[in-house]
Formats: sequence, C-alpha cells, structure tokens
Amino acid sequence: MTNQSSIAATFATHRGDALVEAAENVARLGSCSVDYDALSDAAVLAGQRTLAQAQRELDTRKAWLAKTLAQRSRWELGQSGLAAQQGFLNPEALIQELTGTSKVESRKLVGVGRMLAEAEDAQAQAAAFLAAEDEAARRLLDGALDGALDPDSPDALDFAVPLSPPAPAPWHAPISHAVTGGTLSIDAAHALRTGLGDIDTVVTGPVLADALAGLLADAAAMDVDQLLKRARQTRDSLDEAGIRVREQKAWDDRYLRIWTLNTGQVRIDGLFPAEQAEFIKATFDSLTSPRRGGVRFVDTERAAWAKRVKNDPRNTSQITCDGFLDLLKAGTTINPNEMLGGRRPAVQILTTATPTARPAAPAKPAGPAEPAEPANAGEPAADNILISLTGQTGHGYIEGNNAPVSPETIERLICDSGSVEITVDEFNRPLDLGHEQRLFNRAQRRALAARDGGCRWPGCDRPPAFTEAHHIEHWLRDHGRTDINQGILLCPAHHLLLHNQHWQIFENTGRYWLRPPTTIDPGQTLIEMPGRNPATTHLSPSR
Repeated sequence: MTNQSSIAATFATHRGDALVEAAENVARLGSCSVDYDALSDAAVLAGQRTLAQAQRELDTRKAWLAKTLAQRSRWELGQSGLAAQQGFLNPEALIQELTGTSKVESRKLVGVGRMLAEAEDAQAQAAAFLAAEDEAARRLLDGALDGALDPDSPDALDFAVPLSPPAPAPWHAPISHAVTGGTLSIDAAHALRTGLGDIDTVVTGPVLADALAGLLADAAAMDVDQLLKRARQTRDSLDEAGIRVREQKAWDDRYLRIWTLNTGQVRIDGLFPAEQAEFIKATFDSLTSPRRGGVRFVDTERAAWAKRVKNDPRNTSQITCDGFLDLLKAGTTINPNEMLGGRRPAVQILTTATPTARPAAPAKPAGPAEPAEPANAGEPAADNILISLTGQTGHGYIEGNNAPVSPETIERLICDSGSVEITVDEFNRPLDLGHEQRLFNRAQRRALAARDGGCRWPGCDRPPAFTEAHHIEHWLRDHGRTDINQGILLCPAHHLLLHNQHWQIFENTGRYWLRPPTTIDPGQTLIEMPGRNPATTHLSPSR
C-alpha cells in the first residue's frame, strides 16, 4: 500500500468512527418521543448539538454519493450514464426521486458534490505528479549507483518526469476540505460557493481564495443565512463593476402582469428590482405592521391607529389589497403639473469624524426599564433609506435589502430626493444631538437605524421598521441620557426578553455586548452584538 493510500485509509477509518460515534450518541437520547420529553434542559441542548453533529456526518456522505452519482452520469457518457439508464435526464432529477427532496436541495447536493470532485481531482493530480517525480529521481539515482547511467549523459533525460506540473488546486478547495472534515455543512458550503461566485477577469482565483479564508475563519459563528449574506457582500466589495451589471439586469428583468380569470377576477404578478421592491415593502409594512408583530407605539394617536388595524375584521391580505387600491385611487387625483413635495430624503451619507485622541469609554451596565419607543415610528412610507458612504467610490445598500446599489443609483436618488448627512465617530457611534429628552426623536431614530441596520440581538434579522429603541442606561435609576450611543435597536420580542429575563447590554467604544443572566449562563460570558448594516461594517473598531 502506498503512502497516499495509507493516509486515505486512515482518514476513512477516522471518519467511519466519527459516524459510528455520532450514531451511538443519538441512540442514547432515546428511542421514542416520550424518552425525549424526559430529558433535562441541559440534555435537550446537548442532544440538539449531538443531532447536528450526526447530521453533518451524514451530509458529508450525501455529498460524496452525489459526487459519485454525478460523475457516473456525465453528459459525455450519453445513454450509458447512470441517470440516463434509470430514465432521468440528469443526476439532480435522479437524486430527487431517490431521496424525496426538492429540486433546489438536489441541485445543491450535486453542486457541492461536483465541487468535492474538482478538489479531489486536483489533489490526485498533485499526488501523481509528486509520485512520478519521486520515481524518476529514484531511477536516476539507482542507475547512477549501479554505474549503468551517467547522470550528465543524454540518456539521463529518459528518466525525466513524464508529467507536466499539475494545475493549481481550485480556489474553493478549502470548502471541500472543510466538508470532508465534517466541520462545514452542505448548506454552508453551498452558501459560500454561491455567494462568492465564479472567477472572472476582475476577481481572480487567488483573490477569491483570500476572501474565502476570512469567511471560513468566521463560519462557525454564523448561520447559513448570515454566511450567504457575508459571502455576497464580500463578492460585491471585490467586484464593484459587477454591481452595475447585476443592477441593470434586475431593472431589465422587472415586469408587472395583469390578466383576467374566467371568474372575472383579476390576478397580478410582478418582479421588481431592489429599489422598487423595498418601496413596495415599506408601504406594505406601514399598512399591516400592527398585524404582523410590528412595533408598539408610545404616541397616543399612533397607538390608537395600531389598535384599529389589529381589530380590523379583514385579514392581512385583504387589508393589503384594499390599501393598494386606495393608493392607486389617490394617485389619480394628483395634478400632473405640480411637483410632489414633502418627501423625506432618500439617501443617508455617513461621514466619520476622527478625534485626535482615542477615547477609552468604560462600559456601564443597563437595567430593566422603560416603555418601548418605535425606531421609525411616524416615518412616512414615501421612500426607502439608502445608506452610502461619503468619499468612497464603492456601493451603498437599501435599508432592509442586501442587494448592493451602484454609485450611479445613489447619485440619482440624491438628485431626486435629497440626502441627510449623519456624522459618526471613529467607533461608528453617531454623534449624539445633545437633547436630554425621554424619547428618542425622529432624527435620533434615523441615526440608530443607519448604525444598527435592524435588531442587534444575535441571530435576529428584523429590519429597523420592526424594532424599538432600547435605552441602555435606565432613565431614572442610572440618570441615563437619551443620546444615541446609549440607545440600541431591538425587535419587540427581544426587547421584552431582555427585560423579562434580566439580560444586560454594555457599550464600550462603539461596540455592544450582551450579558446573559446567571440562570442561562452561570459564567455570564459576554456575547457581541454586531451591527447589521453592511454599509457601516468597515467603520466598526477593529476586532
């Protein structure tokens, strides 16, 4: 057995042992639902981790098998391919039939399998080249030692390496290695590969490999959705020109179709680019948010309106339909010769004010506290907020949407709707307005939305429109000021959780930390609460 085969056999044995161990751990949890109900809280949490590890082990093998099936169904094999022999046009359809999964899941599995095959082929070619080099060197040495060959003679060329140097490993090989090693799930591997995209003339293999290294280092701390967002944002940063191409394609693909059914009812179907889509979503949110877990209003009039929406006998879809028709009717009453006024600025320009000395602000605990204040209460749904960075040639982001927006679109929106400048310090803290008032005013809420990008509770994805401004320092107990650095956006559910279970939030030089109660974590290990706005990520202090 060669050294390469020995290593492969040892690795296979190790992976086999890992699968057996995972299966045994799962079996110990119990054999029926009643057994699971009898588990303690600690055992339930440990059991979930056990199941996740077992799933990763199985996913790795699913990818291996999908790779094998795809290789045996290659298009050049024609009707002799495995999928064709079973009556299927491609391996994805065969896997879907065998496993009962969706088309999307089957394609994902085959895609990851093919990625594994590329990495394995490159590794095999590199091993073959090294083996050929070693064999040629050995033959040359043996011939010289036996006196049968002069190393300097032309005959020595016959012992030269017969292979050309192998091509370098694909840039995504580390993804394959992580999947094979059981440290990365199939979904996470697909998210990284899809989000980072393919090589082109601007984004080369080495560039993608460097970007991938950083993402893999942080992958364990992110779920699949977060990993996909980070990967896409990384690709956008690497390929500014590609943003314009994708943005133009999104505009070219837009449509709105209307047709009449046999019953006389009318059906509408549409596809909108991010800029238009977020405008529509903002309008939808303004009409229906009290019915869908939106913010709790402190203002009496807004609270009364929210109550009326909740008590409306129509369902949410009906409210949306009627509201849409009301907007169309209102639009027909506008004088086409008059310019519409009262629109709030669409673009927020973030600038950084760098002090001469770096302050060292101490962290202070917060306590249970205050009534909820909506982060964007009272804001009209006239425009979405586009966040960009002044003095930067890069792109911006529409609030609530991860699709990047080109500088040209930013300039057009500024021209059309104006802009608001928000100055932040070197720790990414919007400079407070100095108003010692109990409730965050509209300007402060706008700055909080720009900084936080939504609920900052770890793992939460609620946008700013569905958040409330939490005062880190208790207003009465700690003499807390209603200044921006002492506020943070939380969705209603996590805002209530924080107070009811006595979690605490600390702020230190622009970074926010969450401390769990001792009932959840006796050691009260601090958990960082990073902002979710991709346009302000680079302004955060170095980690």
